[in-house]
Amino acid sequence: MSTVLSAVDAAALVVFSLYVAQQFAAATQPRPTPPEQEHGVGMTFLIPALNEAQVIHATLENLRATVPAARVVVIDDASDDRTAQIVAAFAERDPMVVLLRRTLPEARQNKASAMNWAVQRLLTEGFFQHPEQDVMVVLDADGRIGPEFPRQVRGAFHDPNVMAAQGWMRFRQTGSGPGWFGVVQRMMLFQQDLEAFITGHIQRYRHRGGTASLTGNGQCMRASYVQDQLARGVSPWPHVLLEDFASAVEVRLHAPAHRVAYLTAQVGQQGMVELPGFIRQRVRWTQGAMECLSYLPRLWQRPGSVVTRLDFSYFILAPWLNVILLSSIVSQGLRRVFGWEGLALPGAVGALLTVLPLAFQLNWAVRYTLERQLPWTAVPYTLLSLPVYSFVLLLSLPMAYWRHFTGQRGWYKSVRHDDRLPEDGEGPGGVSQEPALRSS
Repeated sequence: MSTVLSAVDAAALVVFSLYVAQQFAAATQPRPTPPEQEHGVGMTFLIPALNEAQVIHATLENLRATVPAARVVVIDDASDDRTAQIVAAFAERDPMVVLLRRTLPEARQNKASAMNWAVQRLLTEGFFQHPEQDVMVVLDADGRIGPEFPRQVRGAFHDPNVMAAQGWMRFRQTGSGPGWFGVVQRMMLFQQDLEAFITGHIQRYRHRGGTASLTGNGQCMRASYVQDQLARGVSPWPHVLLEDFASAVEVRLHAPAHRVAYLTAQVGQQGMVELPGFIRQRVRWTQGAMECLSYLPRLWQRPGSVVTRLDFSYFILAPWLNVILLSSIVSQGLRRVFGWEGLALPGAVGALLTVLPLAFQLNWAVRYTLERQLPWTAVPYTLLSLPVYSFVLLLSLPMAYWRHFTGQRGWYKSVRHDDRLPEDGEGPGGVSQEPALRSS
């Protein structure tokens, strides 16, 4: 047993080292300055929508006010609420808004199916007259953008090698209720945006490698690239539960010169406030990463940045690597009971394993507090609530493994909530919970 436990501990140490390398790289990258242009490529916003009556009108208003020259295509995926009627009424007043409707049984398969169906139809009908100079921007039905976003999209796609780009996805602090239950909901919203804040910094070193990851809301693709993928029989959005990440890998595999740009302009969306829905969302994300395992051989066979390949491989393998790390941690109690021994580490190494995660957490807590201009009390609030949030994340892992190995691939659709600010309108320390959409 000691030999087995020592092997598990050694593997866990390697996994921890990869985590440290990722966090250090993210924390030390300088802030990029994406190019901006007032004119250039044309933009078409594609909004897949399933039962989005609570949010779709506000999203359309945001786009028409922020990017009046852009076209907006809403892909209704057989909604049974008033989504289609709201969009149709908007389209009657505004010719730049188009409604595409899918019907059952083809509808409600997943987001990738809706997107691939829509772009195939639009390309066939000649919707994009100049595909090389047209960019498709995928926006969730609750998405909001600021004026920096279209300028950075035009700046990024001025480079002919850029086939895709990703905005900085952030979570609005809205939808929480009153009382103690509302306190928990606000903690979840706060930590979701902190997590997105950290992801944005991880994107900085991905950008240096030439391929930022596509993370869903605010992802952009050049229309000519999408057209070429479809002509080759390759779905621009692969049919996996994490189609956004897989589409970034496809860009890398398509040609070594192709790049995915990182935009610092923020794209706002709702956070999850209901615990069951949050867990189901994370189960889908984890299972989606597991489904991307087949990309690993192709990722390393094709030429490209070593940084990108290592980072993408780490992300794909994360659900499996977590099993090793958790096995080492969880087994510590059993070792004390049965007198089992594992890998013997010097005391200094053990102390380092404890201090480093705390140092990274403190780093992000301080930087997030400064970015959001929160009072200093947000720092201890962040550190104290993070273990609770991390425990909730761990709850999704066993369900993801179970669904993956039992072949369950059902698509979970996030449920929206009323997007008004709570009555107090305040987060930790009495600061407005609605973060500004800006470049950082």
